[in-house]
Amino acid sequence: MTTSSPSLRNRRRDARLRAVERRGRLIVDDDGDLAFGDDARAGHEAFLAQRLSPLVDVGVNSVAWCIMWGIAQGPDETTYWQAQQAKVPLNEAIADPTPVMTEGARRAGMEIFASIRMNDTHDAFGKPHGRLTYPLKVEHPEWLLDDESERGDFEVAPQALMWSGLDYSVPEVREDRLWWVGHSAESYDVDGVELNFFRMPWFFKGGEVAEGIPLMTDLIRKARHIVDWVSETRETPMLLGVRVPGTVETCLRVGIDVETWLREDLVDRLLIGGGYSPYTSPAEEMVRMAHDHDVPAYPCINCSAPGVGPDTAMSGAASNVYRTGADGIYLWNYHYRDVPMLGYGRPEASAYELLREMGSPTALAYSDKAFGIEGPEFVGPYAIASHPTQLPLDLGRRAMKAVKSVRLRIGDDLRAAQRANRLDRAVLGLSFKGIQSDDCIGLQINGSLLRSTARAESSVPDDRSDRRCYDVPAHAVKPGDNTLTLWIDGRSSQADSGVTLTAAWVHVTYR
Repeated sequence: MTTSSPSLRNRRRDARLRAVERRGRLIVDDDGDLAFGDDARAGHEAFLAQRLSPLVDVGVNSVAWCIMWGIAQGPDETTYWQAQQAKVPLNEAIADPTPVMTEGARRAGMEIFASIRMNDTHDAFGKPHGRLTYPLKVEHPEWLLDDESERGDFEVAPQALMWSGLDYSVPEVREDRLWWVGHSAESYDVDGVELNFFRMPWFFKGGEVAEGIPLMTDLIRKARHIVDWVSETRETPMLLGVRVPGTVETCLRVGIDVETWLREDLVDRLLIGGGYSPYTSPAEEMVRMAHDHDVPAYPCINCSAPGVGPDTAMSGAASNVYRTGADGIYLWNYHYRDVPMLGYGRPEASAYELLREMGSPTALAYSDKAFGIEGPEFVGPYAIASHPTQLPLDLGRRAMKAVKSVRLRIGDDLRAAQRANRLDRAVLGLSFKGIQSDDCIGLQINGSLLRSTARAESSVPDDRSDRRCYDVPAHAVKPGDNTLTLWIDGRSSQADSGVTLTAAWVHVTYR
């Protein structure tokens, strides 16, 4: 158990509650890659203008700053660990970008957390140096989860992304991560320290996860103790946050007992999931659990996941997050959306305007949206730490042979919007593989039969030609989870290919 005093725990709880109101609804992650941008060499203000200032301009009040900045960029530059462990300056204008970020955040009245990547493995596929450079990995390759023989295409074999991870069963590995907790808490004027367990979400070798669960809980207890010790010297307690997989089940798969962490009052805010399946991941389980322990919860949207980029898709994902009862949204990779760019990781100012709506459920209510169902391309190599995807869905080859169902989550209340005369139209678009032009697909939503309609223009990129569209009546849809039932209703008995549902989106437009 944590050894913090009762008075400190009370002050920390008060600070935790105050922080919810101060930070607002959005937490935006900054991976720090632009520490190696040209503007970083021009000085503090030019550096802040790259990403921090645009967030301030649209009312974002909280940023999770990667203390291990530029972990996938800068092959010939000073690394984060050289600057922080060996005191090698980043460049002539900025010795260390973190104090620049904290100073900028303070001037703007913005909350800032130091985010620690607990097991980043970009180096598994050569980023940024083409080889391993972190001292612990170089000096002790036996402390890695595997070896370089596993290099390859991680989209095909996730082990190709995992091999360079540190093995948390090794005490020295856990001590190394605790050094980063202490360093971040003691060295910088931050509001809290965030432990990002989704970058990347593997910590133990195969078959050793169960034995590793108590080791991870002990690690969090020690991190709590470090942060509390620093808090004793500050007027305002320092907070400790974690980013973990999106359900209790997926947390346990990688060695994280989040229930115990919350029950023992070890964390002050919970960032939920990798954001790779933002439409149907059941984040409400973790939200309720966090709220049971007075901890605010923020499900993640990965803004660079397939299909999530357009404003309507982002708005749909946000609506689904708010439907879970969450305190707000944690936005990952917002700076890498498929939008007009000023340069690498630098969206044009207009691309930040969406955050004004996303930060307010009221403002978001009648914005056009798209709601989807994820396939395996969404989660990629992170399936072990993600809620199972539902697509592709095999409907078979023959008519009337199989009836299949999938869960479709729609955060908006379409019935209320219709009563308010604000709903324009809701259209369900389905993409299939193997379907023939004269095939008939039977379809129900919550038991109501849907009829095929004219092809609708989609605001979500979709290069599949085998697409069917259906008008969705508002009365058939409920806020939250809906059941979509499909079957082949009519087809030639001579058809020799199966029919597979590969994508599903509901596009909602408002007046």
